[in-house]
Amino acid sequence: MKTSLWFTILAILFSLSLHAQNINKKITDSELNQEILIGYCNRAALQEGEFGEYYLQEYENYDADKQFIEKIYNVEGSVDIVLVLGTWCQDSREQVPRFYRIMDDAKVPDDVIVVICVDRNKTGGELSIEHLGIERVPTFIVYRGGEEIGRIIETPEASLEEDFWTIIK
Repeated sequence: MKTSLWFTILAILFSLSLHAQNINKKITDSELNQEILIGYCNRAALQEGEFGEYYLQEYENYDADKQFIEKIYNVEGSVDIVLVLGTWCQDSREQVPRFYRIMDDAKVPDDVIVVICVDRNKTGGELSIEHLGIERVPTFIVYRGGEEIGRIIETPEASLEEDFWTIIK
């Protein structure tokens, strides 16, 4: 899949904004008494700490449907993804590593994925995300040509790879 011009520009702006914002920022959730990630995040941060333990286990154990991996790999046109998750959330701990396994198996590059971590109130800390309309996590928002073409919210209807294929086909 090719990266669209729109998302390339967005990625450049995102990269430049990282100098002004904290990436992989951690805060303590007082009710859970644990550290969580908040705001913009990268994949490496998801592989650390308590979330990282879940990540590695789910990533290694997930056996994606090869039929849909092949279809995703061969899709024409580019898509971009905004992934909103909570490192405190059980569904995120399960679905996010599986999502990355699918993306890796389908050779989808990390640079088409923007990761935003939220607290239990679904806010991104200093990062405003109200315009995304996040009610549950994880939420995978898929764009083509700068327009939203679909979402996977919390858990997939069929499987993550099949639901993703249904959106991008």
